[in-house]
Amino acid sequence: MRLFYEGIVANLKWGVRILWRNIERRGPPVCLAALGLWAGLGLGGGGTLQLGFAVVFGAFAVSWMELCAAAAKRGRILLGALCAGCALSAGVLRFQTQQEAVPDAVASADVRGLHIDAFEGRLDIDSQTTARKNRKLELKVRALEFVGLNFRVRCEWKRPAFSQFLLSGAGPRLSAGTMIRAESVRGGDFFWVDARDIKRLEDARFFARFRAVLARHFAQGISAAAGKAGPLAQALLLGVKDELDTEFKGLFQEAGCAHLLALSGQHLSIICALVSLVGRRVARKEKRVRRVSLGFAWFFVWLAGPGPSLLRAIFMLSIAEIGKALDRPQSSFALLSCAAVLLALLAPSSINSLSSIYSFSAMAGLMLFAHRFSGFLKPYLPNSIAQALSASLAAICGTAMVSVLTFGTLIPASVLSATAAAPVMLAFMWIALSGGLLAGFFPVIGHITAPALELLQTVLTSILAFGASLPAIHLESDMAGRIAACILIALIIALIYAVPWLQWRNSRRTMEMLDSKNPSLRARGKILLFELQEE
Repeated sequence: MRLFYEGIVANLKWGVRILWRNIERRGPPVCLAALGLWAGLGLGGGGTLQLGFAVVFGAFAVSWMELCAAAAKRGRILLGALCAGCALSAGVLRFQTQQEAVPDAVASADVRGLHIDAFEGRLDIDSQTTARKNRKLELKVRALEFVGLNFRVRCEWKRPAFSQFLLSGAGPRLSAGTMIRAESVRGGDFFWVDARDIKRLEDARFFARFRAVLARHFAQGISAAAGKAGPLAQALLLGVKDELDTEFKGLFQEAGCAHLLALSGQHLSIICALVSLVGRRVARKEKRVRRVSLGFAWFFVWLAGPGPSLLRAIFMLSIAEIGKALDRPQSSFALLSCAAVLLALLAPSSINSLSSIYSFSAMAGLMLFAHRFSGFLKPYLPNSIAQALSASLAAICGTAMVSVLTFGTLIPASVLSATAAAPVMLAFMWIALSGGLLAGFFPVIGHITAPALELLQTVLTSILAFGASLPAIHLESDMAGRIAACILIALIIALIYAVPWLQWRNSRRTMEMLDSKNPSLRARGKILLFELQEE
């Protein structure tokens, strides 16, 4: 038993040494920055611990390996990037702490005999519908009114002081940028306001009004083209889930396909593919078509709303296009790391949200494991099915530990349901997007697209119902059990890389043994290699 544990420790040390050697040779520094960022965010707190780690990494980078100049330069750059990532996580956590400090102070006003009566501010995002058909408003607060015994106090700031969530009853959809006043607010675990007590103080600015008009006309075109499937089409193309049935959304969650409803890179890829298809007919210049499709992707993000998943996808597309323009193409992990750093800088309040973590972990899983699963499945399945199934397996490998730690559930059936639902969703979005764009000019197009979309929705419902009927793994609320399950998942995932490595190592040992036994064969192989190089 002792030799067994010593063997495991020796293999772990050897694996860490090989991993660091590969990172030192070929790893982009931005990947180390992203690693430091996510490690710092995972530690949590107020940022002091992360800043301490940043100082330690920076000091070690300055004093490390002074004798070997080339290796020291590369090592210092990598450790400097890790230091920058830790410092960035400290700044993000400090920003979030400051944003939460004011609402906590406001909530404690009830202890002093005051209670909040009104909020004034500008909507940061479009109002959203909750599972109970209520409205959720995210407000950038600029003024507060407190009410006490026979007096009223008003606090006002020149700039938005903090963000605050409000819940209201069913009411009209409010677009981002609208200045509102919420009166007769009732507090508790959350702040509630009646829909009739929400008043518009002023209209949104020009671009916000223009965006609201475009979104409304596009939504009308989608409804005309999709018929009864209009709510699903609006949810997939605009992120508007107001009219989507609660039971239908529950099917997505029970089948492990809730990520298909969230706007992400899949939607941007469809937009870019459609624009590229039309652009190649008009411009016929690949570089110009790529840039026009990127511009339309940014337009779609502006129209649908900048969620964490969409921002991650558009940042990766933009950085990839900039790298191609500068003749400096970047690896997929470098693009993902740059997207994480940009999201932390431009949207620090949402970088460690659950949707952001799911988006980055799923993309990292695709980059790490998709080609491995594809290599395993291609000898046994057709190429298209193998690629789709490998993508689903890779995504669940990336998000499995997040699901276990957060919800204590794991849905293995999501591999089958997501693989079967993906092509149906792709066809649905293609038809809904093209039909929604054409229905505004040719209303008759709805008679053609609506039956097709309704049929695809029926097929999708059957797939989700089958996936939801399969058993799921539910863990207890004990955090120790969840951590043990995550360790088991990590060991299973490690086998994906361990098995091919063991096969390569065994084959290398076999070749070395044959070379040692047959020196004449090795000499002939060297002569043959020399002759091939001369030719």
